[in-house]
Amino acid sequence: MRCFDVRSLLTLASLLLVSFSAAAQNGSLMLRSSNQLNQSGQPAAAAVAPSTAPSASPLAVESFGRLPDSLIEGLVLDPAQKAKLDAAHEARRKMWNTNRVARQAEYAALTKELSTDKFDPRDVIALRKKTRAKIDAGFDEVQATWLAFWDVLNAAQRKILIGYMRDQHAVQGKASAAASAERAAARAKQQAALDRAEARAAAQGGSTSSATTAPAGAATTSK
Repeated sequence: MRCFDVRSLLTLASLLLVSFSAAAQNGSLMLRSSNQLNQSGQPAAAAVAPSTAPSASPLAVESFGRLPDSLIEGLVLDPAQKAKLDAAHEARRKMWNTNRVARQAEYAALTKELSTDKFDPRDVIALRKKTRAKIDAGFDEVQATWLAFWDVLNAAQRKILIGYMRDQHAVQGKASAAASAERAAARAKQQAALDRAEARAAAQGGSTSSATTAPAGAATTSK
């Protein structure tokens, strides 16, 4: 297999095994911060904001980016390969912990910013960039450990792993398409409800106008 092909497949592996979980963390972090920023004009909402950000269940966190046991057994790794895989899993676990702490720190800082009337969005943007840089750095480290694991696999083991990645890629594609279809259906339903409400309002307005207009041919008061 050519080096270019190996690196291309490895990029896919990194995306499947690490990027989805890291992007989900980063995306939820940015979304939560954006929502809070949009609500900054509501003092009551800021006043009741908790001091720490809600965190995902440790069990749920551990499930992301980890190769399933059945796949690991099928790879039949030797001790050196198993050590590389363990290092990759450990790096991923540390990344999750680091990212969780970074999210909590950003949430606490944002809560503090929103607790006064001297709120400046520039400070929030700078904080967000700092958090994102820390998360990106951790992601790069995890990628390096997965590259090290890939490099010690033989051709047969890589073929098994590629098959797993191919299946996961298809699952992700179907899930993304289903989510998009669900959002489109929700938007269509909402628009249909708005259209019905506007139609009812227009019909009621027409009825009121007809009721207040004198009927044609009505008798007039004789002089």
